[in-house]
Amino acid sequence: MEDRQPVVLLTRLNDMPVHAKSVGCSTMMEPASTKTEQEYEVEEVVGMRYDKIKDEVYFLLKWKGWDSSYNSWESETNVEHCQDLVRDYCFQNNSMYRFRLMKKALRKASSASRPDVFILAKMMGYEVPPDGYIHKKDIEDMRKRVHLILQSHDGNALSKLGIKKGFGGLKEFLEVFEIRQRTLAAIKEWEDYINETSSAAAHIYVENFADCEEPPRDFVYLKDYRPGPGVTINSDPPVGCTCTNCLDEKDKCCPTDGGVQYAYNQYGTLVRPFGSAIYECNVRCACGPDCNNRVVQKGRQVPLVIFRTANGRGWGVRTLQRIKKGTFVMEYLGEIITNEEAERRGKIYDAEGMTYLFDLDYTEESDEQCYSVDAAKYGNVSHFVNHSCDPNLAVWSVWINNLDTKMPRLAFFTVRDVRQYEELTINYRMERPPTGMSQVDYTTRPLMRKRVLCKCGAKNCQKYLC
Repeated sequence: MEDRQPVVLLTRLNDMPVHAKSVGCSTMMEPASTKTEQEYEVEEVVGMRYDKIKDEVYFLLKWKGWDSSYNSWESETNVEHCQDLVRDYCFQNNSMYRFRLMKKALRKASSASRPDVFILAKMMGYEVPPDGYIHKKDIEDMRKRVHLILQSHDGNALSKLGIKKGFGGLKEFLEVFEIRQRTLAAIKEWEDYINETSSAAAHIYVENFADCEEPPRDFVYLKDYRPGPGVTINSDPPVGCTCTNCLDEKDKCCPTDGGVQYAYNQYGTLVRPFGSAIYECNVRCACGPDCNNRVVQKGRQVPLVIFRTANGRGWGVRTLQRIKKGTFVMEYLGEIITNEEAERRGKIYDAEGMTYLFDLDYTEESDEQCYSVDAAKYGNVSHFVNHSCDPNLAVWSVWINNLDTKMPRLAFFTVRDVRQYEELTINYRMERPPTGMSQVDYTTRPLMRKRVLCKCGAKNCQKYLC
């Protein structure tokens, strides 16, 4: 676990840190002569004082680049951003303040609004399951246990809280706590980012109960395909249907024009087998937005959680509600690139041991340019869907406004009923249709070039992804 030390900066008014003089147990700050707001880096904590009357602690800070005559006394509030330095000082000097830091950390980790489940689970000896899901009741029970121990003023609190067993000691606990605070802040920021970017009706939540890994900062969230080098995506279809009720007029609707059967029933549930092409109504159609043949284009309706797995599978995706078989869940979005570019990138991804390339070879016309979707750096929530040899999702090719047969949209539909909180998975191999689906010719598949060990845990696990 890498502890990345932050650059510790405090904002000051003046062209130098405030020069403080201590008087007894209080602190008298000399005001700056100028009022220019600047930031200065804290080098180390060199002293500590306790004001018994005010029940406040002050720390003497050494400023980087300034001699000791400019050292200044700062309150607990002012050193919130340099807790690593405060912690180091306390343990080097065997200060009792370290127990105050412990209680402060425990209160924050067990807060009702945003508890740190990773910290709570390690203290309580709770093993996070492979799918990363912990029931709210279990989280609440762990929170209450921590609060009861803190309120008891028990001298064996360290032992009862499992700090030594879970973390190795108090210092290690505080170090991990600070790292987790940065992890949680990054998760919250990233969750806000993807929901602001996404145009979907349902929210996406982000959780990590398994470790201190932060979300991928370089991942760009998309709400539609992104054209890669030399690729043009057409969004102006040449034709559209003239139906007033597409479900009742299937014989003259878009699927018929595309040479396929109508894909949905009256509830918008998919009824066509795995491998079937789907043609939805487009912008040139006479039907309105409530048309039964507009499902994928309405976007994701299911609230999801991007979560950290606890068995080495990276991030995964979980549903927050039950999903019926045949329900559209999400699209696979990314950068549309030529097959030549996909081959070039694929060699790089193979060396890294993972690929997010998805082949769009729906047709067998080998003399024409074909494309792939690359979701490595540009994509949506589908980027995080893991493999399973017994998946609950499968991929269907869909055409809406771009009728180029070589550039379908990729839609994930459920192939069975899915339980609430169940992880959503697809079969990266896609050598055969999922259980219960008809065998059909289907060539859209992920481009897996490297033999990768499978960790899906399914009863029918094939041990390797390819």
